[in-house]
Amino acid sequence: MASRPLPTNLSPEEYLRFEEHSQTRHEYVDGIVYEMPGESLEHNQIAGNIYAELRKPARALGCKLAIEGVKLWLPQLNRYYYPDVMVLCDPRDTDSHIFRYPCFIAEVISPHTEATDRREKLQAYKSIETLQTYWIVDPSTRSLEVFERRQGWQGLRLEAGSARVGCLNLEVSLEDLFSLA
Repeated sequence: MASRPLPTNLSPEEYLRFEEHSQTRHEYVDGIVYEMPGESLEHNQIAGNIYAELRKPARALGCKLAIEGVKLWLPQLNRYYYPDVMVLCDPRDTDSHIFRYPCFIAEVISPHTEATDRREKLQAYKSIETLQTYWIVDPSTRSLEVFERRQGWQGLRLEAGSARVGCLNLEVSLEDLFSLA
């Protein structure tokens, strides 16, 4: 089966119309559309674990959670992404499909997404004024890279213990994060 070519040089509005009728998800980087690969059950379970750990604390603070199929719009970079998990506490986020002001983002990496998540998205996410914490979750090494905004951005790699979600004032155990039971 031949794959169809992806459109190029799209405006953000054209991308949104294209994506609305697409059966697969695509990210958008300054006019260029990239098809997102399907993910493994392990990836899905870990993203679900993050969601489950954050759900009650987020709701208690009046925040919303988004998982995998919800877009993040970065107008300053002309990009749309689909983060694996986002915490949304900013009252300016009123759309139900596209968000701009997360305080937390987690990406569960795979061999197909690792380079993008570690380089392109790391730099892009740091440009979000409201973002306090970005997690890069690596199922293959059961490790977590935590990037926090504290007088500039600081990074830390964890293989055990717990990680902080600053905007929820919450610690999440890596054991719970990587549980596949």
